[in-house]
Amino acid sequence: MKKYLYLLLFIPFACNPKEEIAPENPCALASATSAAFTIKEATYTQIIEPRLADFLMDTDSVYFSSVYFEALQQDADSFIWQVGSEVQPRYGKQVNVTFPDNLRGTNFNVRLIVKRKPNTRCFPNDNGVDTVTRKFYFVRFNEPLSWEGTYYGSDDDKPDSLYTIILGHTYNSAKDEDLIKLFGIPRGCQDTINERFGGYKNVWFQRGGLDCDAKILRGVFKNCNTYVIRQEHVTMPNGVFTRTKRTFTGIKIN
Repeated sequence: MKKYLYLLLFIPFACNPKEEIAPENPCALASATSAAFTIKEATYTQIIEPRLADFLMDTDSVYFSSVYFEALQQDADSFIWQVGSEVQPRYGKQVNVTFPDNLRGTNFNVRLIVKRKPNTRCFPNDNGVDTVTRKFYFVRFNEPLSWEGTYYGSDDDKPDSLYTIILGHTYNSAKDEDLIKLFGIPRGCQDTINERFGGYKNVWFQRGGLDCDAKILRGVFKNCNTYVIRQEHVTMPNGVFTRTKRTFTGIKIN
């Protein structure tokens, strides 16, 4: 298992190759009209940690009822959205829609139409209009979330110290609360945390006063065959406030 893990840690470098751009090419930085867009959950993190822009990930399934749809096209004359069966279209580069819980278990279609003056010099066939339709699923309360599971790996401050992290989730309908279970963060710690900050792809929570010191989990990120879990730990050895950031890298074994 240890040898297999070490091999996997080198794989991500081949996942996102960077292409060299020739500066003498006037079309190197140009783009055709595109209605491509992202679907992201408006989790608690967006309110209290707006600086963590990379925390929210594009998804085809959501657990939180508030969802952001954002066009990737930077320059356009109009952005026209059709969300589900809504009668009236929505407008703007980004729109936020809140879905009622009684629609959980439903697939929604979202369509974006982008219009702009085309760059026919670089893209002769571009007519300045593009349409993209995507589908996403509104997850039921007790369905599995993508970050749930058992992870085996190590932190960047002790790469040779391999250990296991377990993340789980259940929903208590009587109390209308999500139970996020966490074992193994920091290394060797085991406790259960009751919070509501988990989305389908993301999980975020911050708690203090636990047996294993205060800790902050900032998400589970998949990169090829490996997973990255960002952490912060707050301790007060000898009365001195200390904040330590760690990055766990490993594989999902269950």
